[in-house]
Amino acid sequence: MTSEQGAAPHPPGKRRVAVIGAGVSGLATAKCLLDEGLEPVVYEQESQIGGLWNYDETLPDGGGIMYRSLRTNTSKHTLAFSDFPLPETLPDFPHHSEILQYLRAYAASFGLQQYIQFNTVVESARPTGQQQWSVRTSTGQQSVTETFDAVIICSGRDRYPTLPQLPGRETFVGKILHSHSYKGPEEFAGQDVIVAGVGSSGVDIAVELSEVARQVYLSTTNGAWFIPRYVLKRPYDHQLTRLAACLPYRLRMFFFYRLLLHEYKRMGISLAHLRSKGLPLPSFDLWRTRLTPCNNELLLHIKRGAIVVEPKIAQLAERKVMFADGSSVETDTIIYCTGYTLRFPFLPDELIEIKDGRVELYKHVFHPEVPNLAFVGLCTVAGAHIPVAEIQGRWVARVLAGNVELPSREEMAAVIEQDRSHPSSQSPVPMQVQLLEYAEEIATILGVRPHIWSHPRSLPRWFFGPFSATHYRLERSGKKV
Repeated sequence: MTSEQGAAPHPPGKRRVAVIGAGVSGLATAKCLLDEGLEPVVYEQESQIGGLWNYDETLPDGGGIMYRSLRTNTSKHTLAFSDFPLPETLPDFPHHSEILQYLRAYAASFGLQQYIQFNTVVESARPTGQQQWSVRTSTGQQSVTETFDAVIICSGRDRYPTLPQLPGRETFVGKILHSHSYKGPEEFAGQDVIVAGVGSSGVDIAVELSEVARQVYLSTTNGAWFIPRYVLKRPYDHQLTRLAACLPYRLRMFFFYRLLLHEYKRMGISLAHLRSKGLPLPSFDLWRTRLTPCNNELLLHIKRGAIVVEPKIAQLAERKVMFADGSSVETDTIIYCTGYTLRFPFLPDELIEIKDGRVELYKHVFHPEVPNLAFVGLCTVAGAHIPVAEIQGRWVARVLAGNVELPSREEMAAVIEQDRSHPSSQSPVPMQVQLLEYAEEIATILGVRPHIWSHPRSLPRWFFGPFSATHYRLERSGKKV
């Protein structure tokens, strides 16, 4: 039984903002709110910061979506906060424990811990009709209701695993799990294992399992283009320069396609050989095709048969798995790397409509009908997530502080409708944005997109170097925009 307390008192004057989640997005947002003179109250249901970067195998779910060997799929040069660099000593693609340590250092450096309420679940968040919010939270024994001037949701997309319901599931005697529960390959030694899904987690897990399993099968519906971590001996995302972004779309697409073929050839791999191994290769398109950054070993393992590519799983029966093309194999375990279901159980159903993993928001951040409700870190990013979460947090904080104005509801609705025709809306990944293109758009709204000709020493790095969020600290826009 829990007791209910009324709204907690708070100091007059400052606008109070509820921030839900203390992962990357919540930490960045809290820091940005403080920069604008606002008072954040961050609710975190776990006992420590980090969100999905937390890893603790002693917890029932292993501490989140991390597995033991996980490394970032974007390079350290592109994924840092704009005002808090990563240590130079880190490898190009840091281990998840190094990112968690980085987030802890970020929180300590900016004094964010004092604004976080740990082990606290948000049970409901309701607009009051007075341009405020009533937020009820629980710590297990006690519920508390507080009033806020705004709510920012920073809980991300990766909380509720999606497991397909297939015919024959009840007769299947093998093991079925979601990648959320996968921590390491040891328990699968000597087994036949099917990994379903060709996102970054799926291909990482398939490669790792191929070292210990009897046979690994990689099941995919539409295939993907796999991007090796290193292209031309540099991290692949170093090719995503502003100079490349200036190219016409078709020319840019051709440029990256040729780079990819060059890297495949260097590895001794041809497209014909990959197709002969059953790997579907859809038409190459930077927006409409799934592009999966991956361990360089994946394609080599497919080439030598350590990983066998199969179509979509259609049906199960005892130990047998039938695929969409009518073929079948016997297996001990199926690991579904099939993503997560997007849910906000604490919000009123009538407030948010979720369709196919998408929410209709202005630039993936603001609710067009409820301007004091925002989402930071909800979109998926083709590139590093941290800089996008940070610049979204800066935008939200400046809007709530009255230093940046939003368009009218009608204008926001019109932009949402217009964005539906953007090629990104046809991406197989819901709510996906391109890192550089999107960050530049929000930076322009904020007035922090650099006037690069005013910084001639930065020109070479600006045009030829990889993306860096530090560029958005070159201009200090304090004026109202």
